[in-house]
Amino acid sequence: MQALEFPYTAPAMDGNWQALTPDIRWLRMPLPYALDHINLYLVRDGAGWMIIDSGLDTSATKTLWETLLARLPAGECITGVLCTHSHNDHAGAAGWLTEKLRVPLYMSAGEYFQLRAFAGGDAMDSWEYRAFYRGLGFSETQTDAMVAALRKMRLASPVPQCYRRLRNGETLLPDDGNWRIFTGEGHSPEHVSLYSAKLGVLICGDQLLPRISANVSVSAVEPEANPLRLWLESLQRIGALPEQTLVLPAHGLPYRGLKIRARELDEHHRQHLRELRALCAAQPGSAMQLMPAMFPRRRGQLDDFLAVSECLAHLSWLCAEGQVRRSLGADGVFYYNAVDPA
Repeated sequence: MQALEFPYTAPAMDGNWQALTPDIRWLRMPLPYALDHINLYLVRDGAGWMIIDSGLDTSATKTLWETLLARLPAGECITGVLCTHSHNDHAGAAGWLTEKLRVPLYMSAGEYFQLRAFAGGDAMDSWEYRAFYRGLGFSETQTDAMVAALRKMRLASPVPQCYRRLRNGETLLPDDGNWRIFTGEGHSPEHVSLYSAKLGVLICGDQLLPRISANVSVSAVEPEANPLRLWLESLQRIGALPEQTLVLPAHGLPYRGLKIRARELDEHHRQHLRELRALCAAQPGSAMQLMPAMFPRRRGQLDDFLAVSECLAHLSWLCAEGQVRRSLGADGVFYYNAVDPA
């Protein structure tokens, strides 16, 4: 298969940006995880710039933003903060930025209200959540450890009380790139990507990463969801864009080869589906029991949670397609068996 092309090297995480075009600047912020960075972008908005994603709400991120903002040339300003989705590395510092700069927040409705829901309280000890984790096959001890790990990740400033809604198919900043809004589902409820035919650029957030696949999970909030179906449909839509589009991802390096990468990601998940169905035929089990074969390299409770949630997303797809059957055991755990072909 043809390889992706990577025309740029990464900027340092020091509060400087790299100009990709006269209308797009690229900068990086650190993350305290194995995935140690996030790419953020500035896009031209008249005499100013729109920020695309914010980074985490940490002192390191805020210091780098202070450095960058101080380096804006005279007459230039920030006109708004656009978050592709609600995850903390993308929207964590959005409230701090919009408050500091007195500029609006731009998000899709699904992402904005999920951000507010996460900020509104801690539901992880509710009976619904506990039942969900039990259904996966978590023990009480494993659930407690996972909840503690998730709480440590909640690095987000207060959510802005107002926002400007982004809708699929609409145009943003029509005078400075004609950015068309694409929404996708599966990784998050209503993830926004921005495509400019004028510039030949796609700012894709987590929708089309060059080296890894974004996590696609079933969560306790919507336990009967089929996010993998939505994710694969989103890949088809975004994969229809021109092959030579410059893709600007949230993690990894900018690249060309959009259609190649969309096909790779589609096949990645379909291979997981084939392997998981075969495993359900040979060794039926719970999501927690099936997960290690699908994700053998994990580093702790958080990795276990992400892995089992993604395993469940694939099991939900297989159940919806009639390839696997789910049954509830007397222990409150769901078990999965392959269905023999007719």
